[in-house]
Amino acid sequence: LMIFLFVVATSVSWAQEKTDEAPKFIIHMTDARYMDREEGRLATLLGTTQAIRDYGALMVKDQDMLLDKLQKLAASKNITLPNAISDKKSKYLTKLSKLTGEKFDRTFLKMITTDHKRDVKKFKKALKFEDAATRKFAAENLSMIEGHLAQAKALK
Repeated sequence: LMIFLFVVATSVSWAQEKTDEAPKFIIHMTDARYMDREEGRLATLLGTTQAIRDYGALMVKDQDMLLDKLQKLAASKNITLPNAISDKKSKYLTKLSKLTGEKFDRTFLKMITTDHKRDVKKFKKALKFEDAATRKFAAENLSMIEGHLAQAKALK
């Protein structure tokens, strides 16, 4: 009986975890999009090369588009999204905003590369979620995130 109860409890826990994947992904990716958009905005203002400023402008444009898609996805699932960047990410953004010159460029590219590497992993994981709408969102936008990562690496 104890083994049966353990198996049932574990299965329920696992099922709950699987069910919670999509909302967590959507909320986390919304925060990540806010961060990348603001990093891009800073790059348009503080980047020392035209290539970095152009990449920053692309981040602003693409992240706004992804935020719009995430907001629609969240609304379809009655998920309440944050309307601003998280405190944790905001601290990194504040540090970045205080840098200038080549130090800004290096730090920006390091941050945005790290962000996109993490996001590629999360998008690939989302391709396996039970929730079809979240899987579709991940499938439709993974190539964009991978492209952003490739461009950031090229700028390094």
